[in-house]
Amino acid sequence: MNDHPRRPEDDHGEIIEPIDFRPASPDEWRAPTRLRPALFVTVGVLAALALVAVFLVTARPVLLTFSPEADSVSVSGGITLPVGERILMRPGSYRVQAEREGYHPLDERFELVRGEDTSFAFEFRPLPGLLDVVSEPVSGARVMVDGADVGVTPLEALEIEPGSYDIVIQADRYLPKQQALEIEGRGRSQSISATLEPAWADISLVTEPEGAEISLADGTVLGTTPATFELLQGAHVLTAKLDGYKAWQQELEVVAGEDQELDPVRLERADGLLMISSRPAGATVTVDGNFQGRTPLEVQLAPGRAYQVDLFRPGHTRVRREVRIVSGAEQRLAVDLPAELGDIRIDIQPSDATVLVDGREQGRANQTLSLPAVAHAIEIRKEGYVAYRTSVTPRPGFPQEISLRLQTVEEARRAAIRPVIETAAGQEMRLLRPGTFTMGASRREPGRRANEVLREVTLTRPFYLATTEVTNAAFRKFAGGHDSGSWESNSLNGDRQPVVNISWQEAARFCNWLSEQDGLPPAYLVQGNRVVGFDPDSTGYRLPTEAEWEWAARVKDDGSQLRFPWGDSMPPPERFGNYADRSVANLLGRTIMGYTDGAIVSAPVANYGANHHGIYDLGSNVAEWVNDFYAGSSEDLPSGVVDPLGPDGGEYHVIRGASWMHGTITELRLTFRDFGRDGRNDVGFRIARYLE
Repeated sequence: MNDHPRRPEDDHGEIIEPIDFRPASPDEWRAPTRLRPALFVTVGVLAALALVAVFLVTARPVLLTFSPEADSVSVSGGITLPVGERILMRPGSYRVQAEREGYHPLDERFELVRGEDTSFAFEFRPLPGLLDVVSEPVSGARVMVDGADVGVTPLEALEIEPGSYDIVIQADRYLPKQQALEIEGRGRSQSISATLEPAWADISLVTEPEGAEISLADGTVLGTTPATFELLQGAHVLTAKLDGYKAWQQELEVVAGEDQELDPVRLERADGLLMISSRPAGATVTVDGNFQGRTPLEVQLAPGRAYQVDLFRPGHTRVRREVRIVSGAEQRLAVDLPAELGDIRIDIQPSDATVLVDGREQGRANQTLSLPAVAHAIEIRKEGYVAYRTSVTPRPGFPQEISLRLQTVEEARRAAIRPVIETAAGQEMRLLRPGTFTMGASRREPGRRANEVLREVTLTRPFYLATTEVTNAAFRKFAGGHDSGSWESNSLNGDRQPVVNISWQEAARFCNWLSEQDGLPPAYLVQGNRVVGFDPDSTGYRLPTEAEWEWAARVKDDGSQLRFPWGDSMPPPERFGNYADRSVANLLGRTIMGYTDGAIVSAPVANYGANHHGIYDLGSNVAEWVNDFYAGSSEDLPSGVVDPLGPDGGEYHVIRGASWMHGTITELRLTFRDFGRDGRNDVGFRIARYLE
């Protein structure tokens, strides 16, 4: 192996010299190309044939129809190819434009969708018609087309859409011309020439004497007689007036075009006008004994004679006058009517009260007034007192007197208070004026229970208390389906028996219902159908408070207090009240030995005598719901309370008084207290309400 490099001259003995490299230019290495036109033609023809083939494959024959036939049609939006009556089109959006003489140019778009209808119908809309309208014998007539005002005659080339129209042409003082017209349209001209007929007639009138002014009811003057004048058709009232004569008037019906000559009119001489007044006004007026009215008034009287005029007014002297009437003249008759006076003596206490006669002040009381002999409204008033009002008719020659003492407002208020009232349900209520007394019983009293706490109570508000317990008949006016039931086959449901088997809630809602009947504010607050509160300021019907019930039952007029309804010891007098007597000895556990009251169960209300306040069955017949929630301990029943209402809430309400089921000393005492919530067959109620 030879490690030496080979030199170029070793091959041929020549030395090869390097030269610079230069790349060839494009013009030097690109091979020359000859252009061939036949190739381009062939390619173009093939492309065109391909396009035509695609169009023929994808295009659809479309039929365009026009109503009426179009004069010219053009379609744009894509390649189209007419083939007979149809046009080849590919799916897409197109615009068709067409024209026909006499119609609006058509320019619409349509969408050709693959697979859908290829027929499209188009309809030309005709151009409006041109209408000329003239009227005779006057121009300026109003033209109405189907009620729309389109102008006045002469009208030229009025554009109207084709169709049927009602044309009316009308002008003042002419009869309207009406015509039906079919407008052809398509720019064609049509014309109407209307001859209008007059809507008036000529009316002729003569009067004797002549020169009367003729007018219509609206005051339009038509001329003076003799006269011929135009009147529009219709009803008119003609009036002819001439000084010194009565107005002539006639109703006239005018027919257009039918002239009338009215019968000659003879005018009558005008009445005279007598204007009558009196002092004072309001006097009755008669003329020759015939009533004419009251002054001031105007009377029309025939001329040429005398009349007898009488004026009279109550409390005044009759006056007679004679007047002679002149034709067409105004005359005045003014008369003073002398008053016929009578004396009224006003004797009032307090003496500085003000006296008013017919609304006008006449000074202080204790005076004599001379007044016309007619009815007068007399009022006597003073601040702080109730005004006195009366009506007095003075009598001439016979003096009269008003003598009295005015009541103060408080006196009048007290005097207006009724001691006995009646409710809308027919219940009688008595007014009671309570005071201070002691409720409850001493611990040493036989039969006393722990809840009968001794306490002093003051009642300041007068109240009404029903004289009887609420009956079944009264309660059924509120709750028509109520049934008090029976006991041991003995009915508790008679109309005059006290209602029982009702809860405290039902009793309270009855009170609200009765307040509504009598227009009083409700005493109980109700939500839904449940009583939830009490308004102590209300004067509506309510249950008596426990303190009111005990005061009415126990406290006598002298201030002494009863132990039992009849007195202080057992037993009760025979037939004093309805208790558990010997008639129910086999049915009830405890009865009054040897006592008979004539009733097995509840008796009709007021079947026994009333107590010292005129109240029936307090403490007998049925026990009674009262207003208070029940409290049994001394802490909840404090002493020294004024107008107590009991606790603010609780589960039970107080029941007071004995019933037909009670016969023990504990139950018969007027301080006996029971409580409950639901109805019982021996518990009813009575109503109360505050005076104010």
